[in-house]
Amino acid sequence: MSTKRILLVHDDRLLINLYREKLEGSGFAVDSTRTFDQVTKLIESKKPDLLLMDLVLPTGDGVELIKSLRHNPATLQLPVLVFPTVLAQLGSSALKAGATKVINSGVHPVASVIDAAKVALGMPGLGDSMDAPLFQPDQTWMHMAIEGAAECLNQMRHCLPGLVTASPDEKMLRTLWALVHGFAERATLLQHKALAQTSTAFDLLLCDLNEMPEQLNQSTIRTIGQAIDFLGTLCKPEIVSRTKDLSSARVVVVDDEDSTLQFIGAAMQLVGLKNERAQTPSSALQLLNGHKSDLIFLDVGLPEMSGFDLCSKIRALDAHKKTPIVFLTGMASFQHKAQASLSGGNDFIGKPFNLPELGVKALIWIFRGQLDII
Repeated sequence: MSTKRILLVHDDRLLINLYREKLEGSGFAVDSTRTFDQVTKLIESKKPDLLLMDLVLPTGDGVELIKSLRHNPATLQLPVLVFPTVLAQLGSSALKAGATKVINSGVHPVASVIDAAKVALGMPGLGDSMDAPLFQPDQTWMHMAIEGAAECLNQMRHCLPGLVTASPDEKMLRTLWALVHGFAERATLLQHKALAQTSTAFDLLLCDLNEMPEQLNQSTIRTIGQAIDFLGTLCKPEIVSRTKDLSSARVVVVDDEDSTLQFIGAAMQLVGLKNERAQTPSSALQLLNGHKSDLIFLDVGLPEMSGFDLCSKIRALDAHKKTPIVFLTGMASFQHKAQASLSGGNDFIGKPFNLPELGVKALIWIFRGQLDII
């Protein structure tokens, strides 16, 4: 049987090297490219049996590339596998465009990719050996990933000036997304749960903003900057053992509008967090008194008293002297920022809300609380 050839399309050099090594170790021949522009030319010259691609690169559109391949008789039957992605809407778009499969990463992402490639090419899958990971990050790989993370985070920061202008640079926004997306993929393989959860939520936010760049505002840009800085904190080796599982984390949302409570509840569910709700200051104090929480979202405009006054009362409760408190506000003046800080709040997020932004903000503050860097 002749060796099956795979064309690998990915932007991250470290992940390209990893997948090339594992695919070649499984008997495949592998060619690779970091741009969508080269795919058609490489298909013509290398004659791959399968295309294995990531959907998020700095330039071009992966979904549009799949559509063009399916409109070309020469590539109509070429199996196209998409790397595991948490971006459900993007994976769905790829399947509609004609992708053969969006790979489910499962417990062992690398093994899942190898198995999917074998099955797509009519070869025996990994079967029971799927339970034995083909890749576990050793110290060398972890060192390369962390070292690369510092450079990647600096590249992310260099994208920020292009977003704060009156007309945000959409190419820069796309570049930022590709950087965050690759970072999230590395974090998943590192088995650093806090890093993976935060960067994955950040990936969702950038996906959303690339679809709707009009949602970029002072609040989202502030959250983007916070996320980049916090990922840098999580990349420190001594931090890994200090973060805890979020399955029992308690988020309390205080707002008098049902629609807001439901929206924030959906945002928390998106990042695997549970939440409890209160619509008045008195019910909030009753809910919080004597019960620890990991995060409080607090509306500024409440009945009975302002959110600022309620925050001061919450800070007087023994269980909540250091609980992260994020104000929900449509008011972004310096005066209100100062009030938020003086009343004991840690941060604020602006209305109208962006669903993934709420999730990113929640993860940042819950993990900061765990690490005692409030």
